[in-house]
Amino acid sequence: MMKHGFLEGIGLGVLAGAAIGMAVASAPGCGADVRRMTRKAARTVDHMKDDLSDRMGF
Repeated sequence: MMKHGFLEGIGLGVLAGAAIGMAVASAPGCGADVRRMTRKAARTVDHMKDDLSDRMGF
């Protein structure tokens, strides 16, 4: 089966941008809180990427 790296990259970029954007937008302004929320969002995106990859058969 042919790999669709470009589409996979676009999907990952959209998910990462949305997760980090939500984390920064809801941050109370404290640097430590923003970093913690960004790490949490990155972990969530990683799990979402793995699920999406499994569902698409990559």
